[in-house]
Amino acid sequence: MKYHKTVLLKEAIENLKVRSEGTYVDCTLGEAGHSLEILKELGPKGKLLSIDRDEEVIDFVKKHFKKELEERKNWTIKKGNFKDIKKLLEDEGIKQVDGFLMDLGLSSRQLEASNRGFSYLEGSQDLDMRMDPSLNAKALDLLKFYDEKTLGRIIWEFGEEKNARKIAKFIKQDIEKIHNVEDLNQIILRAVPAAHRDNFKHPSRRVFQALRIAVNDELENLQKGLEESFEILKEEGRLVVISFHSLEDRIVKKFFKTKTKEKNKPILPTPEEIEENPRGRSAKMRVLIK
Repeated sequence: MKYHKTVLLKEAIENLKVRSEGTYVDCTLGEAGHSLEILKELGPKGKLLSIDRDEEVIDFVKKHFKKELEERKNWTIKKGNFKDIKKLLEDEGIKQVDGFLMDLGLSSRQLEASNRGFSYLEGSQDLDMRMDPSLNAKALDLLKFYDEKTLGRIIWEFGEEKNARKIAKFIKQDIEKIHNVEDLNQIILRAVPAAHRDNFKHPSRRVFQALRIAVNDELENLQKGLEESFEILKEEGRLVVISFHSLEDRIVKKFFKTKTKEKNKPILPTPEEIEENPRGRSAKMRVLIK
């Protein structure tokens, strides 16, 4: 498995404007790429709280960066969902924050090695897709539970897939044959006519996005996380968000528009970064100053 390359790392840290004695929250720890860079800018009186929904991710970081955690007592890692950021900060005795960072992408570890079926490329993996394994419903459970109409709506709304109805119909017809990622891939390939396929993108891509969003309630969590983070942010504090698909970016853009009259153009990866890390090609970063 490839080690995860953090997207827009330099740009995120530059726009966060880390102060030596400030308090910062990395709302999506991942493999700690952003957290480690924030930590480099902090002095002994500064504070960094890093949170993630995924216990496996947290365990990896605590093991891999054990030395840094032991040496830097001002870095705290906590399991949680950023939709509950107020409560998480209250538990840590934090009342105000100088900067929040949200990287909404999945790490290479989650995509390839978690055996949770996030990627349509991992054919033998289970159709799980839960970022937090303590959640009740897996992706396969949703496929079985929802009727054809509801499933089609989910694929259309969360995946923006024009063949959503037909895909939902094929899935429900062969639901007993679906056990893993490849089983679902084969049904989607049958449902999407060759003439409707993008030569450069797999037909399953949007369906897997839709299921993952539905399983993890990602869009509602994002909206709540933005609202609570902005409320806790200090005056002149910064909220930096990196999104990876249009649904997320629309929510971020709309929220930022309600808080500032300034135009908020997204910051995009450079051609050089995209060449080095193709997974980051769809990334958009927006910055809000309170």
